[in-house]
Amino acid sequence: MSGTHNRAMWERVILGLAALALVLSLAPAVLRAEVTRVEITSKQDVLGGKSFGTTGAYEKLTGKVYFAVDPGNPHNKIIVDLDKAPKNAQGKVEFTADIFIVRPKDPSKGNGALIFDIPNRGNKGVLSAFNRAKGSADPATEEEFGDGFLMRQGYTVVAIGWEFDIPKKPGLVLLTAPVATDNGKVIKAWLPVEPWFIPNKQVDSYNYASADFTPSYPPLDPKNPEYRLTERPALVSFPRLIPREDWQFGRMENGQLVPDVNWVTMKGGFKPGKVYELAYESSNPPVAGVGFAAVRDLASAIKYSPDAFMHGSYVYTFGSSQVGRWQRQMIYEGFTIDEQGRKAIDALFIQTGGTSLGSFNERWAQADELGSYTQTKFPIRYEMMTDPVTGKRDGLGARIPAGLEPKIMSVDTESEYYDRGRVDSLRHVSMDGGTDLPDPPNMRIFLLAGARHGSGAWPPVQAPSQQLLVDPLEYKFAQRALLVALDNWVKKGVAPPPSLHPMVEDHTAVPQAELKFPKIPGIQWPTQVPGGFRNDLPAGPTSVLPFLLPQVDKDGNITSGLRLPEQSVPLGTYGGWAFRSESYGQMDTLVSMAGSYVPFAKTKADREKAGDSRLSLEERYQSRADYLKRIEDAANALAQQRYLLPEDVPTVVKAAGEHWDWTFNNTVNKASR
Repeated sequence: MSGTHNRAMWERVILGLAALALVLSLAPAVLRAEVTRVEITSKQDVLGGKSFGTTGAYEKLTGKVYFAVDPGNPHNKIIVDLDKAPKNAQGKVEFTADIFIVRPKDPSKGNGALIFDIPNRGNKGVLSAFNRAKGSADPATEEEFGDGFLMRQGYTVVAIGWEFDIPKKPGLVLLTAPVATDNGKVIKAWLPVEPWFIPNKQVDSYNYASADFTPSYPPLDPKNPEYRLTERPALVSFPRLIPREDWQFGRMENGQLVPDVNWVTMKGGFKPGKVYELAYESSNPPVAGVGFAAVRDLASAIKYSPDAFMHGSYVYTFGSSQVGRWQRQMIYEGFTIDEQGRKAIDALFIQTGGTSLGSFNERWAQADELGSYTQTKFPIRYEMMTDPVTGKRDGLGARIPAGLEPKIMSVDTESEYYDRGRVDSLRHVSMDGGTDLPDPPNMRIFLLAGARHGSGAWPPVQAPSQQLLVDPLEYKFAQRALLVALDNWVKKGVAPPPSLHPMVEDHTAVPQAELKFPKIPGIQWPTQVPGGFRNDLPAGPTSVLPFLLPQVDKDGNITSGLRLPEQSVPLGTYGGWAFRSESYGQMDTLVSMAGSYVPFAKTKADREKAGDSRLSLEERYQSRADYLKRIEDAANALAQQRYLLPEDVPTVVKAAGEHWDWTFNNTVNKASR
């Protein structure tokens, strides 16, 4: 059988130019692999054929992947309700996923590695993270491909759909999951939905599904008198049941109620800062866990199938926030190993995944939920450990055979230590909070000091949701260096630079009561925010987790972790936490995933007038040149230690100079705001 015919058996390729209605189709076939075929519906040169270093030109492809998985395979039995999904004539469960690819036009010039861009609610993130590119659903411009870092490195980028509960919009990368039934009968259940929402202003009607998402499980009967809506003053507090006659599904328009299951309307209106939660009956749960199989099986096919539509020697995954948690669960449920017991995923770059898992592989899965006080549970660490409460032995890597462990970069920010009960110190401290733990051999753990959940950008702005300026610290330069280290670790066995995070032993990881923030009138520091608790134990003393936080210096800046130059040679205080503004209500509650910036006063007279204990800029730095020399020295030190790339040092220094100029040329200086 010819190689051309083998390729045809692997995929049906539709190379589409819509204007010409050109379709090239090769007969689909179900092969021995779990990927049955791939359809490519669009193929375009990237940036008109621009050459990226020695890799040359790239092309962009979009399409769909077709899967068929065996419910009887031991590696698939962990997929909840897979046995209740419809099956084809071969007894396999079929589903599809969208695919988006950016690859070298000449594969021989690539570096042999593919980065799977695991979409966050359908959105691509790899180009933004590593190319410093503008986010885009369909990148096409220079700005949307950024500085081309990944292309110059020779990577192939693949975004593959894994999530079922997002709307079909152009550019989003989705999964179409099968629906579970009970021997052909519709499955129904009561469930909390979305699972809560917090209005930011007084409103009569609220789109609890948000402007971008629709409910995964719409109510069966919007008029059912038994459906419930509760209100509570804070995330961790007791709810009040709102009388059913005081609320209903729908939205108010011109004084009239318009039926709409995405909205809920309440007598007297929803109050800013209050926490509301709906519960109602829905039906038709999808088999959400096949999203893990989609990523696993595509990676396996690319690495091992001779008939694959493209090939690669290594597959890495990248995802942040929701998808960071998803990757942690992918490890825990064994999906880095394929159906034949081979390593499908070589490495995972887990960005801002915290210590949580998610609602990703269960009946009535709600992948969009934020993991707020709901998904921190044992096990947290990769290696096998004993649960100090239950005595259970487990670890995230419990299902990964010895010798097939993936390499892991766990990269978090200060937000994950404070926000949403994630207690991020437990990535590297024992569950009693008393002992530093060594890295698992296949893992490195980093705190990006002073950074918020998402990488910042200059200039600092005042967001209406929070009390202080938004943290502008950009951490993408560190991500690039850590990716290079991860690649060398996988391919060459070169150990990456050591983990950097707070520690109990040197008192850089401390109980909340021991934090020593500076005194600044009008500034609320995060010394009273609640910690976290385990969701796998009954509420009570045994479920409360130790709340260790990174210690700060006399400026309020973190003293440990990976300290980027603009945090270690600061123009202000950077914090991965932010309190809600007065207009948004509940001013002692943190804004999820946010960060704050408190700039230093320019002069000694300014700071003394404001009552600010932190030295002013004129007291810290002799001149702009002095400041930039310190930035450059800090950047070169990080580059020598492999936490920054040497090629990025000039860019870091140039940006710092621009930030210095902005600081002195603008009147915004809200140290006492």
